[in-house]
Amino acid sequence: MSKHNFLIKKVKKQILSINDLIESNFNKLKYLRSNYKKILLSKENRLVLIIGTLVILTLSYLLIPTFYNKDIIQSQIKNQILKNYDLDLKFNEKIDYILLPRPHFSAKNLSILREKKEIGMTKNLRVYIGLGQFFSFQNKIDIRDLVFHKTDFNIYLNDFLFFKKLLQTEPNENKIFFKKSNIFFKNENDEVLLINKIFSSKFFYDSNNLQNVLISKNEVFKVPFKISIRNDKFNKKILANFNSKKIRLNLDNETNYESKIKKGILDILFINKSTFLDYQIDKNSIKFSSENNKNSYNGIIDLKPFYFLANFNYEGISTKNLLSDNSILVDLINSEILNNKNLSANLNLNIKDITNIKELNNLFLKIFIEEGNIIFSESYIMWKEDLKIKFDESLLSLDDDGINLLGTIVLDFNDIDNFYKSFQINKADRKNIKQIQVDFIFNLNSKSLRFDNPKINNKQNAEIDQFLNIFNSSEDRVFNKITFKNFINNFFRAYSG
Repeated sequence: MSKHNFLIKKVKKQILSINDLIESNFNKLKYLRSNYKKILLSKENRLVLIIGTLVILTLSYLLIPTFYNKDIIQSQIKNQILKNYDLDLKFNEKIDYILLPRPHFSAKNLSILREKKEIGMTKNLRVYIGLGQFFSFQNKIDIRDLVFHKTDFNIYLNDFLFFKKLLQTEPNENKIFFKKSNIFFKNENDEVLLINKIFSSKFFYDSNNLQNVLISKNEVFKVPFKISIRNDKFNKKILANFNSKKIRLNLDNETNYESKIKKGILDILFINKSTFLDYQIDKNSIKFSSENNKNSYNGIIDLKPFYFLANFNYEGISTKNLLSDNSILVDLINSEILNNKNLSANLNLNIKDITNIKELNNLFLKIFIEEGNIIFSESYIMWKEDLKIKFDESLLSLDDDGINLLGTIVLDFNDIDNFYKSFQINKADRKNIKQIQVDFIFNLNSKSLRFDNPKINNKQNAEIDQFLNIFNSSEDRVFNKITFKNFINNFFRAYSG
């Protein structure tokens, strides 16, 4: 009985609680009904309503282009780009309107044409648009910035006009971007000469200086570089800058294109040394020359077919600038830029003085680059006036062990007695030697040497063979001044004559 009374009391309590809740909610509704104007017009709620209304209206306005006729818009984009930038595009897929992060139309897998021939394929194009004409509902847009993403260009020599025209567009506030793209430069046989990677590139008009500008971050043969080109149409000049920290090269160029034969001045900052080159460009070649008190250069670059012929004359240079791990030569070889089979060159390098080794002088390097081979034959250097060191059948190779200079060294003695005195060779070991010939491999990375097939006065010698075999089998085959002097002394001691 007591349990029954307890249950009745509990039910009554729950019913009273529900009645109180219902009564409270009705009171709140009654209050809202009588005071809704005051609540809605309070400062906090008015701000929320205004912001919400503005957001809805803005989104609604920005979404208007989703109702446009896509075929008409696509035709407008194509025509405006052709008119403003002389860029002929072929849309292979339907365009889409995308609201965020900034309203634009997007097109995928479209072709870039020049004289109705495809020279590029873009994975994605973003066409940003002006926001002032949406209420017209007339399918009209005003294009602004263009962003080409992942574009592959196949460019031949005569297709360079495509990029030239981008630097000749009429003044406007818009920009053209190319991102994560590649330019495949090809010859007439459809062979790829080089691949220029574009990390980011921007074409725009500089209204302050009245110039069309290209700024780009690129990479060729594993050599990253930055380039900027400015077209000053008023003064008919091209101002360009090339900078690569990896090979420590900076080029500033100014070209006057008022006449058919274009002339210019090139300021070269190479390993912290500045040089000015005068050059002229005609239809098929580039000629250059430079004269100053210490160094001089001259040469010609033929464009059809490509061939580079040049002479470089230096008053003095250190072997550290040629053979150290961070030298320009080592960087160029590691980049494989010189291994291009389409690169042909004949370079003559004359250096009067080797500044860090007083005995060496009159270095002449005759460098042939052909079909990916770098050949140093017919090169030589003098040791004082006593000895001429010639390199026969010598070339550079790049493999898993690094960079190797290999070939044959020929030592022609002009005054061997003075040479013996320089190295303090024992009188008993001083033989009458006119010539020493030996094959060698010099690793530019480890600075180690290996010698084979020695001949003295054009004859083989068993003692020298054994001496070099012992040297080649040793772990330490790197020379300094002391070990080199010891090696020379031991060499002549081993020779029996």
